[in-house]
Amino acid sequence: MPRWFAHLLVVSGWLLTPILAWGASYVGLLVSARLAVHFAEPLIMLAVAALGAAASGLVALTVWVRFMRRVPHLLSHHMAARTAEERGTIAAAH
Repeated sequence: MPRWFAHLLVVSGWLLTPILAWGASYVGLLVSARLAVHFAEPLIMLAVAALGAAASGLVALTVWVRFMRRVPHLLSHHMAARTAEERGTIAAAH
């Protein structure tokens, strides 16, 4: 895999983070709203739905960020080896 493609995957993964968190909180809201229907008090229904949305969004965000921190290491096994020119440039920079 070319290096530019690996970098593109990492950047696009981080840019997808808010969309993933929003989607997870939306699904959590739907599921918890279905469960909250069994309560008679409207404020309790809203609280249960809001807590469900926040919890699912937070869990999805935590899992995604932990995964995205490991992506560069996972992709490094599939990237093309550096050329001799690149190795010399990197060594001179350090």
